[in-house]
Amino acid sequence: MLKRRTLIAAGSLLCMPALAQSRTKVRFAGGGVALYGYMPFFVAIGQDLFAKHGLEADVAMFPGGALAMSAVLGGSSDIACGFYEHTIQIAAKGGKLTAFVLQAQNSGLALGVRKDLAGEIKTAADLKGRKIGVSAPGSSTHLFAMQLMVKAGLKRTDAAAIGVGTTQTALAAFQSKQIDALSLFDPIIADLESKGEIVVLADARDTAGSTAIFGGPYASGSLYGESTWLGKNEETGRRAAAAIVEAVTFLKSATPEQAIGALGKGMCFLDSGVCASAFTRNREAFNHTGKFTMEQAETVKKMLAGFDPAIAAANVDLGPTFTNKLS
Repeated sequence: MLKRRTLIAAGSLLCMPALAQSRTKVRFAGGGVALYGYMPFFVAIGQDLFAKHGLEADVAMFPGGALAMSAVLGGSSDIACGFYEHTIQIAAKGGKLTAFVLQAQNSGLALGVRKDLAGEIKTAADLKGRKIGVSAPGSSTHLFAMQLMVKAGLKRTDAAAIGVGTTQTALAAFQSKQIDALSLFDPIIADLESKGEIVVLADARDTAGSTAIFGGPYASGSLYGESTWLGKNEETGRRAAAAIVEAVTFLKSATPEQAIGALGKGMCFLDSGVCASAFTRNREAFNHTGKFTMEQAETVKKMLAGFDPAIAAANVDLGPTFTNKLS
């Protein structure tokens, strides 16, 4: 985990007049650095949108969404920046997490193999016995890989999931051949593609690819909190959602250069040209209003139930797993 820090107001590319002097402190748990599925969150950090909407954002970054979820469940964080699917996983276990603003539609994930193994690993069915790099075991990157393996006729445990984070550590693990395949987001995948080092087997970075893999519209990056906490802190949730919606609105019309320039420091740690090109590829993910649809939720549930018997048997009520009343 990166050191928790309280974000200080910075220069902004967006027009953001200062609001009230007194701000409510909120502890955010970030599910990974430099992921396009969480780009609105990083814009909100870089452009001080949380402060604009009356919040003092205290952010702790984790290597993957599963760890951010654990921080919220354990009470060390109030709100997670993570994938919506975690709310369904917890609901299947009797817990209550509620997503209250959508950051990105489409999965945004891609699974690829090292180029030197492309002749041996041509589909997800060939991943048996291999090492797959994921942000962290149990995170969305891991779930994506398991879903693809099960659809290809394998067991979800037929390949080893190796946590490699979402930044240079993932690149290093892939390039040093510590892993055979990588399930991750742009800009890492885009960078490896630009260098000719990866062959992508499954690509859900745009609407067509995401729909083809999951069979319908998808809800991915979100903000969510423990349901009881959120019920007691609706105004705080509403302010956090407003910051994300403002960032989403900005990303809809921003040029690639503007979008990358609006990120917080360190959120694009690769060549700016790679990050800008990857933004163009992922832009469709931000063509929404910040609200969830039941159809998106049902697609995510179907995906999870397809490889997890516990979720398939749980008969999860999707209603409490998301709300649109704050966004």
